[in-house]
Amino acid sequence: MDFKFIGAGSAGTPPYIKPVLSAYSRLQERPSLQPGALVDRARALLMERYGVAGGEGEAAFAHGVTGLVSEHTHYFDGFALLMPLPQGTAVAVRRAAGQASRVVFDGEDRDWALGDEAAGADALPLWGCVVDALARRLAPGEAVEAAVVSTVRAASADGYLAALGMATVRALQALFALPQGTSELVHTVADVIAACRGYAFSVAYPLAADAGVARAFLLIDTATVEYLTLDLPPFDTLGWGLVDTGVGMLRSPAFYQPRKERAEAALQRLRQRGFPRLTSFRDLEHRDLQRALSDLPARYRGVVRHLVTQNRRVQRMVFAIRQADWQMFGALMLMAHASLREDWEGSHPRVDFVVQQVRDMSLDGMYGASMTDAGGTVLVAGQPFIVPHSLDRIKEAVQDRFGIVPDVELL
Repeated sequence: MDFKFIGAGSAGTPPYIKPVLSAYSRLQERPSLQPGALVDRARALLMERYGVAGGEGEAAFAHGVTGLVSEHTHYFDGFALLMPLPQGTAVAVRRAAGQASRVVFDGEDRDWALGDEAAGADALPLWGCVVDALARRLAPGEAVEAAVVSTVRAASADGYLAALGMATVRALQALFALPQGTSELVHTVADVIAACRGYAFSVAYPLAADAGVARAFLLIDTATVEYLTLDLPPFDTLGWGLVDTGVGMLRSPAFYQPRKERAEAALQRLRQRGFPRLTSFRDLEHRDLQRALSDLPARYRGVVRHLVTQNRRVQRMVFAIRQADWQMFGALMLMAHASLREDWEGSHPRVDFVVQQVRDMSLDGMYGASMTDAGGTVLVAGQPFIVPHSLDRIKEAVQDRFGIVPDVELL
């Protein structure tokens, strides 16, 4: 008997099969994403650019990460839920033969001067600033040569910077036998990235990048710099995708810094008005949120509501993961993005459009979506055989609406 799929075309193939096969074919065509391959490439690039006489130096790898609910910890010591990516960054470093420090990034034709030489050269890009500042802080007075190879999307800004920072400090630690422990290095990376980009950066991201955990969620306590691993579901249970909306870094430091100041002012005001023992928003019980908001001026309420509810949502997402309730998990992603859009005012129309597209596909098997990090990248989740087809539909919808073709990736 000749069976055919319900809803199939004349060839008996469901409409979502072709995108699935195409997506997995693209996955197989990718260059190797294994950490060892990236480390070898970084060492090879170092010697190609600066010569073999100095040797291959020391090298380290760190995973890229994407935040599920984590950006609120840029502003206070809350809980964060992140997911390490298979992509990552490798950095190779060695002592320089001369007095000048320099770095090369894979795919670029030029070098970047570091250290004192950087002052008279072209302004360093953000990623160059991170490498430069870490080398100055961890190896003051030492001239180094470095090479960076990364498969993390620069649009996933927070995850990219965290991987770059941790790979750099681990390579420097190996080269100079530095004694610092993980907590100190993670704080150093977070401080340097914050200084380079001009606003706060959470320790959750570099800690997740350094954890080296494959196929797991990481629940991170940013106050203690500790984490708990939660296994990802099997590939045939939950699918993931990333949509790079192409909007770049959404806001300038002039947007984020006032919000941090507003949060700190609100916390101080609450301590003076009925919450004398409140030292962090992580300690504000959800049942007390409305009373706290009523004691605050209107200009503080959205910021405080966003930070407190995001922190609470982390706990709810962990519960959904443990219950394998992926519809609830997706709903919490949508709620997190709504808070980012409405209370924090930190989204973008193109990002919101992508999230709405996923929401409209809920009956088709998509669970949820939210903006991840500061780069305008949207993380989407759904049934694994539905996600590839949905990504293709999102590409078409964004092109029709905005005239650009977003870059999409199946994780």
